[in-house]
Amino acid sequence: MLWLLLAVSLALWWAGWRVRHRRLLALGGALPGPAALPGLGNAWKFMCKPEHLVKVIQDLSVEYGDVMRFWLGPDLNVVVSDPGYLRTLMNGNKISVKGQQYKYMSDVLGKGILSGSGPVWRKHRKIATPNYSKRAIDSYEAFFNQEAAEMLVRLRERDGETLDMHEEVVRATSYVACQTLMGLTKEQTSNLPHFHYLIEKSQRMYDIVFFRMTTWWLQIDPVFWLTSYYRDQKTFVSKMMEFCGAILDLRTQALRDLGKDKIEKLMGTEDDLPSNTELSVIDRFLLSKELSWEEMCHETFTVFTSSQEATAKIASFLLLMMAQHPDCQEKLYAEIKSVMGEEDRDIYDEDLKRMEYLELVFREVIRLFPIGVLLQRTVTEDIELGSVTLPSGCSLVVPIYSLHRDPRFWRHPEDFDPERFTPENSKGRHPYCYIPFSMGPMDCLGRHFAIKVVKTVCVRILREFHLSSPEPYADLQVYFSISAVPLKGFPVTLTRRKCL
Repeated sequence: MLWLLLAVSLALWWAGWRVRHRRLLALGGALPGPAALPGLGNAWKFMCKPEHLVKVIQDLSVEYGDVMRFWLGPDLNVVVSDPGYLRTLMNGNKISVKGQQYKYMSDVLGKGILSGSGPVWRKHRKIATPNYSKRAIDSYEAFFNQEAAEMLVRLRERDGETLDMHEEVVRATSYVACQTLMGLTKEQTSNLPHFHYLIEKSQRMYDIVFFRMTTWWLQIDPVFWLTSYYRDQKTFVSKMMEFCGAILDLRTQALRDLGKDKIEKLMGTEDDLPSNTELSVIDRFLLSKELSWEEMCHETFTVFTSSQEATAKIASFLLLMMAQHPDCQEKLYAEIKSVMGEEDRDIYDEDLKRMEYLELVFREVIRLFPIGVLLQRTVTEDIELGSVTLPSGCSLVVPIYSLHRDPRFWRHPEDFDPERFTPENSKGRHPYCYIPFSMGPMDCLGRHFAIKVVKTVCVRILREFHLSSPEPYADLQVYFSISAVPLKGFPVTLTRRKCL
C-alpha cells in the first residue's frame, strides 16, 4: 500500500510539473538532442567513469550540432558550441545567473564570488577587486619569488627523482595566497588549523561537487546523506570553517592594531598603491560590514582555494607539458636564459613581458586543460539563436574543454603546439573559440594573479632543472572535476642542469 501511495504521489507530481513547465517542455522539445526518459531525462548518459565524461559531451555535440539539449532530471540544459552565438550570449544580460548545478558548489563555498550570482555576487566581487588589480599583483612579486625560491631548495634535494609536481607546487601557491590576498605572515600561515589537510583534500572536495553535478541520484539529498561522499564533504566543511575562522580572527586583530585613523585613510584612497596592498581581501570583507560571519568564512576559503589550487593545477600542467615535449622545453629554456642571464635572481614583470614563447606555452596549456571545463548559466529571458529559442528557465552550458579541442577551429586539436598562438597562426580564428577564463561581466577575477604566479614558479624551476616524464603525452588521460585533472597525476623527473 505504501509503495502504491508513493507511486501515485510521484505520478501526480510529475503531471503537475509538466503542466507548470509546458512552455519549457515545448521549446526544449524543439531543440535537437537525445531522447529523454521520464523523470531522469538523459542522466543515464552521464553515469560513467569521470575520464569517460569528456567523450560523452564531445560525442553529443558532434551528433546534435552547435545548439543541442539534454535533460538532467527536470533540468533542461542547452549546450552551445558556436563561437558567434557565445559572443552574443556571454556579453548579454540574460545569462547573469549561475546555473542550477552550482548549488552543489554553494553547499561547500556558499553563494559568493565563485558559486553565486546576482546582487550578493556583485557586492562581494566589488569588495575583493582592489587586491586583484595589476598594481596590487605587481606588489606581490617578492612573495611569488620567495616561495618559488623555497620550493627550489626542496626540489634540489630530490634531484634525479620522479615526483608528482603538483604536491610541491600547491604547497608554494598556498603560502603565496595566504601572504598576499589573505594578509598573513608565513608563520601565521604555517600555524593555521587544518592547513595541510585542506591542501591535500581540496581535490577530493571538487570531485564530490562534480559527481553531484553530473550524477542524478547524488542530487537526491537523502540518498547523498547516506554516502561516504557526504561524510567526507561534511568533515571537509567543518575543518574549512575552523581554518577560515582562524584567518578572520587574525585579521580582525590586525585591523585593531592598525587603528581607525589609518584604516579610514587606506579605505579613502582607492587610487593609491597602499590601498591595494596594506589591506587584504579579508580585511575588506571585514571592514565592509556587509557579510555575516558564515559568509566571510565561505568567501575566505573561496579566495584561498581559487588562488592556490587553480593556480597550482595550471603550473603543474605547464611543467608536465614541458617534461613531455622536450623540444618545447629547450626552446623555452633558451628564452629564459636569454632574459635572465646566468644569475639566479628574482623574476619581475619586465622579465616576463620579454618571454614571448612562455606566453605561447601558457596559452596552449590552458587551451588543453582549462580550469573550468564547463560553464553553466541560467537563462532568465527567452533568447533567440537563429531558428531556435533558448527558453527562460533553462541552463546554458558552454563546453569550454570541447570548444578548445574542436577541429573546426584548431588544427590537430589534441596536439600540444604553442606555435598555434603566434599572430600569424591566430589570424582568422574566432576569439570566442578560446575562453579559458570565461568572458563578459562574469569573467575570472583572479586570472592576472594566476598568470603571474604560474609564470614565476615555472620559470624558476625550468631555469634550474631539466624535466622529463615516465608518462608520454600520448598516454595522458584526464577527467572532469570542475577543472581538467590528469588521471595519473603530474609525474615529472627532475634533473638539475649541469651549468648550475
